[in-house]
Amino acid sequence: MTTGFIGLGDMGAPMAERILDGGFPLVVFDLRVESVGSLVRRGATAAAEVSTLAKQCDLVFVCVVNDAQVISVAEQVAGAMAPGSVLAIVSSVLPGTMARVGELMAPGGVAVLDAPVTGSRPAAAAGTLTVLLGGDEQVVASIRPVLDTFARTVLYVGASGTAQAVKIANNMMLHMNHLVALEAVQFAKAHGIDEHTLLEVANAGTGRSWVTETWGLIDGMFVDHPQAGTDGIYDMMVKEMWNAVVLSKPAHIGVPLTALGVQVSRGMLRQRETDLRAAGG
Repeated sequence: MTTGFIGLGDMGAPMAERILDGGFPLVVFDLRVESVGSLVRRGATAAAEVSTLAKQCDLVFVCVVNDAQVISVAEQVAGAMAPGSVLAIVSSVLPGTMARVGELMAPGGVAVLDAPVTGSRPAAAAGTLTVLLGGDEQVVASIRPVLDTFARTVLYVGASGTAQAVKIANNMMLHMNHLVALEAVQFAKAHGIDEHTLLEVANAGTGRSWVTETWGLIDGMFVDHPQAGTDGIYDMMVKEMWNAVVLSKPAHIGVPLTALGVQVSRGMLRQRETDLRAAGG
């Protein structure tokens, strides 16, 4: 199965590396030459255009930044991918975006899966991500050997769009845990307690979460993420919280805590970045 990978950022590049390690022929595309070059040296083939990649591959993964970019990629590959091939959207996007991608690909007989991942950048490097799948279950089964190269856990959750909804719900909890932890750190410091002591207590007690257990991992995004050093990093870090608020209105549900988190997130994240820089972190 010839696999294509579009978008070789901090998550996409290590996933593509694992696919190569699994022995699958791989064609890659990214606007950043350095990302493409490192994979070509490992045995991948570089495509000059997205549409060129689409013509060569039975399975194409898309791991770009946002909904607009996902739709743009879908528009470029529609008509280029062969009937019976599979387009898997790794990017975290709105369920409605998946519906639009499905509409674009249906005339060409291309199956569409939403395949957002969770587990962080170290998990991507280790090939131990969790992949959430939405779409036709038989199509999921057909690409399982490729998924297994970069994922330790593959969870099928339902029809197209449902995996994106689950990812949003998961990240609502992730980001709210992070904001609460940042607030607790400030509270502890005001009482003369350093954050490492607080984290030791939390991780040995009831305050622990994935955030406290991997403390410093999110901080690293302020340094080495492609959007580090720009205001875009703050919105990117809580994108799914924004999406949850947007989706809550048509669903007629209230998400007041998440909405508050969205309002305070930029200030709290900016302060955390400032504190880290002041401390030399």
